[in-house]
Amino acid sequence: MSTEAVSRPAVVRKANPFQWLVAVASIPMATLVALWVVAGRLLFGVSGPMVAILGYSLGPALFILLLIAGVKTTANAFRSRPAGPPAKTCALLLGAWLAAIGFGFTVPDFGDNGGSAMSALAGESALGMSTALCNPLGIISVGLAITVAVTSWRDAKYGRH
Repeated sequence: MSTEAVSRPAVVRKANPFQWLVAVASIPMATLVALWVVAGRLLFGVSGPMVAILGYSLGPALFILLLIAGVKTTANAFRSRPAGPPAKTCALLLGAWLAAIGFGFTVPDFGDNGGSAMSALAGESALGMSTALCNPLGIISVGLAITVAVTSWRDAKYGRH
């Protein structure tokens, strides 16, 4: 019996279209999601001071975090062709987008044209549910945006594909 080391061939991952789609969409989605959170309610005729408040606070923070994640994910995807970005980073990005879109859909505004996008579609009785859902969705969206920014940075730094 020989004591020589047996070498194994390198494992090469195949390209995954979903992962590539997330990588390509990540930079535009950073802009669209932040705009939706800040002013998406305007599409439903709901406006008030929350547009300005979110425009100076959560909107820019989400934009910067998702843009960092998008740039790093896209760069890492093109560096590791044909495999693309890691699946966990894509899942985190998708989760952050969905939570932020949900937050923008449920965040209420106050004033004469108050309400939320959800209450504009489902009626004024949905305003209480909309208010109850917006805080958890906002917290989850910011938490996932921070997580995906850190994860994508680490993926690029350590060459994870």
